[in-house]
Amino acid sequence: MKDFTVLIRAIMATLALMALPLAAPAAQTCSAPGRPGLPKNAAAISHAELDAAAARVAAYLRAFRAYQECLDTIITDPKDHSRAQWRMALKAYNASAPAMEEVWQSYQKLAGDWARVHHAKAKAGAK
Repeated sequence: MKDFTVLIRAIMATLALMALPLAAPAAQTCSAPGRPGLPKNAAAISHAELDAAAARVAAYLRAFRAYQECLDTIITDPKDHSRAQWRMALKAYNASAPAMEEVWQSYQKLAGDWARVHHAKAKAGAK
């Protein structure tokens, strides 16, 4: 019986050690957030719709920063990752800034267009 207990403990320890390397990379999977949907026509949206678009952009920027921080972890502490994973993380990080900037610029254009259109409507209505 004692030999059986020792054998079971050895098997359990081996299984536990085999599971550890599999769990670490799964915890470091970085996923880029999807781009927020923004209205195309600033003249056709209300102030509430513009606010909703701003909230979607803010949520996207927060998620994007979390994505970059995840990539940062792989880049700055690569010991749990292969060289290929490190290279992919570095490439993804370098490519991420233009994508985030494009979303921000799209929102800025939408907000600027909305302000111009609605200011002109208000001015025309005041006459």
